Amino acid sequence: MPDNQDGFGFLVDANGNSLSAVKVPITGKASFAPYAAENIISDEDMGTNPIVLPAAHKILGLFKEDGGFADGRDDGDPIKLFQQGYQLPGEGSRNVAIGLAEENSSVQALIEGKTPDAHGVIYVDSSLPDNRFVLFTLERFKNKYERRRCGIANITSVDYDQSTRGDIEGVTVTFTWVEDELLQGAPFKQWFGKPGATPIQP
Repeated sequence: MPDNQDGFGFLVDANGNSLSAVKVPITGKASFAPYAAENIISDEDMGTNPIVLPAAHKILGLFKEDGGFADGRDDGDPIKLFQQGYQLPGEGSRNVAIGLAEENSSVQALIEGKTPDAHGVIYVDSSLPDNRFVLFTLERFKNKYERRRCGIANITSVDYDQSTRGDIEGVTVTFTWVEDELLQGAPFKQWFGKPGATPIQP
């Protein structure tokens, strides 16, 4: 790797800065699938161009303009040791919120956890669906790089927009990533780079 490139292949100037490494989101997508090993995207396929999702994945459609991925991280209180200055990190969790613009069959199945009967009717529950599922997210940036994640998640909140004449009425869904054996005990795996490009060697 050349001295003027970082680990992702971005050219850096004499000060160690790179304008090409600034992330400007331009589009993205998300999908979910039943909890099963065959619905996890393999490491080899995470950076392919185009990426091919397992057949069971359901695309969640368009996002609101301000509904792109909002990542969150909750860190528990650290565990302090007797000796001053030593501590262990507390339990943490990671989540992502997405502002969905469509109310399609995939979105309804996600937030209600049910599919319509022969008459097109569902009997809704007051509580959120309690199932775990495979979640895939893809965010594309102006510099042609993408961040892709595949992991296990559940829904921890659903916030509906107020219905306003002439405005998009969407729903913001917050997913909490769940540590799982299907991902070697991790909540999700992540790929970041230029799709289809040869990975940069350190």
